[in-house]
Amino acid sequence: MTDRLALPAAAALAFLTLALWLYLLLFQAAGVQVANRSGAVLGGLTVCQSGGDCLHREHLWPHQTWRVPLDREAGEPVRLTVQEAGGGRPAAAHTPRIAGTRPSFVVGQGGRIEVQ
Repeated sequence: MTDRLALPAAAALAFLTLALWLYLLLFQAAGVQVANRSGAVLGGLTVCQSGGDCLHREHLWPHQTWRVPLDREAGEPVRLTVQEAGGGRPAAAHTPRIAGTRPSFVVGQGGRIEVQ
């Protein structure tokens, strides 16, 4: 590659990379979001839809967010279940009223699950 083309090619590549990151961050497909604000590592997370589609995750570290790419329709419930160290399985469900919205589950202190 000649020196005359190197700078424009690098600038175009940098612009495309930035545009892709912005698209992924701001215009993600609607799904489910799970945030760990408990201060502890969560294990055995499961997000399920009423149709039986489920996704699992082994661990979610403190202050980490899991974006779950589940396609949903309005009125279809979504359920989050977390495995506790003592064997309990706290759960929360949410039924979005508008298609394309992203329900957010936040696991707080003591393993309490809130829907936002």
